[in-house]
Amino acid sequence: AQAGGGAREVVLTKPEAHVPFGLSLRSDPPARFGSSPDEAASASSHGALQVEYVEPGSLAAAAGLRAGEVILALNGAPAVRGAVTSAQEMRAALQVRMIVAPPPKRAPPPPPP
Repeated sequence: AQAGGGAREVVLTKPEAHVPFGLSLRSDPPARFGSSPDEAASASSHGALQVEYVEPGSLAAAAGLRAGEVILALNGAPAVRGAVTSAQEMRAALQVRMIVAPPPKRAPPPPPP
């Protein structure tokens, strides 16, 4: 499902509790970031919660998650950098709904003098 500004909803559903979703998340010290694509892009440069790795053949890969995507929300709540509780709840859950935005675009390097 598509959300605004390139963000989309991804639903991961495990067939059984012991099956991993097949992704790892990267986060920095706690700070909240917004849910608009512009805020997500700028938050990424300040350590937003991001998909760090997607295991090939995993549930996350089958759902189309890609490394570098910014997680805006988990199960309807705003994603938070350093959200240990959210990560623990995610591992224990049979289903997780997240809103993800594309990786932020990097500014091109300045032209040589």
